[in-house]
Amino acid sequence: MKYYQHLTVEEQTHLFWRTPSPFDKQTPRERLRRAVGGLLYTPGSRTDGADIVLEQRVPLLTSMAFCLEDAVGDCARRAAEENTVRQLERLCAASEQGQLPPEKLPLLFVRVKDLAMLERLGDAFARLSPVLTGVILPKVTADGLEGLLQCVESIAARAVQPFYAMPILESEELMDSQDRLALLRRMRESTEAHYDRILNIRVGATDLCGLLGVRREVDTPVYEVLPVAQVLADGVRVFGLGDRYTLSAPVWEYYGPAGSAERIGLERELALDRQNGFLGKTCVHPAQLPAVQAACAVPRELWEDARSILAEEAPERGVLAGTRRNKMNERKPHAVWAEKILAQAEVYGVLREGVSRAALAAALEGAVTGD
Repeated sequence: MKYYQHLTVEEQTHLFWRTPSPFDKQTPRERLRRAVGGLLYTPGSRTDGADIVLEQRVPLLTSMAFCLEDAVGDCARRAAEENTVRQLERLCAASEQGQLPPEKLPLLFVRVKDLAMLERLGDAFARLSPVLTGVILPKVTADGLEGLLQCVESIAARAVQPFYAMPILESEELMDSQDRLALLRRMRESTEAHYDRILNIRVGATDLCGLLGVRREVDTPVYEVLPVAQVLADGVRVFGLGDRYTLSAPVWEYYGPAGSAERIGLERELALDRQNGFLGKTCVHPAQLPAVQAACAVPRELWEDARSILAEEAPERGVLAGTRRNKMNERKPHAVWAEKILAQAEVYGVLREGVSRAALAAALEGAVTGD
């Protein structure tokens, strides 16, 4: 996989000063944790799940999740489990037969409902690890997370390729807690014990809003729903400190073409995601991918500032002028930010001087629509 590979060579040359580097599910975790990007959800009941990948129906697809939790009804869940395994088996067979080369295989995940389902599907997941990157663990709790991660470790021990977990912070326990930070720190104790198995920490705004009987309107970013924003902020405080974990932003429920109210709302929330320490975002429709992926690209000015902050020249100086002489760069306070920017640039590339993320999004939109 490689971000923005559906752009023509001429478009890539025009837009990027440094193009993204390729990755796949066997890429070292420290780099792969930043590469999940826009994770497209699809119901585990879809019988054409494998065809989405094999026929490249979603041109910008780099990561996808088969959802066996909220996206399927309770009465249909067992059938959806069986169907998801069949879809992954088709992809595994195609990969073994050379019909699905690594550069065409997105990062694939299954969102399970609970520990019982994870245990039930564990053998299948281990067997399908050549195409399955890992599992998503919804509504994790302080008491339940350790058992889930132990089960993931058991699957990984049987798997022939790396296998990861992505817990989601979205439980009623977190919303209702009088000491949310203590709960989150207990969860972090569990993730620390299985650190190499954790690819992302994710957050679930729809579930958290649902607990309150609230639904965001098209002009309301999640950061303006204060009870939910507080949960997200505490999650970043605990898991984002020192860039120990990559946190992925919650879903934006609306989708529409460029210029629509739905897209404007998404773009506004993406800017706030970035400013609040998130990288990547859950997606519910392919139309969201151009904006989400473009939001991850690194402008050249930021890349140059990051390089300057981490440079060894003039070590006696703790404060530097920005590379455009428009800001203050402090080496110690900005060091973690700079390291994050350079690591992000490896996966998502560095835009040319004067090229905006909006321009990249427009080009990606054209690659999808053919315009």
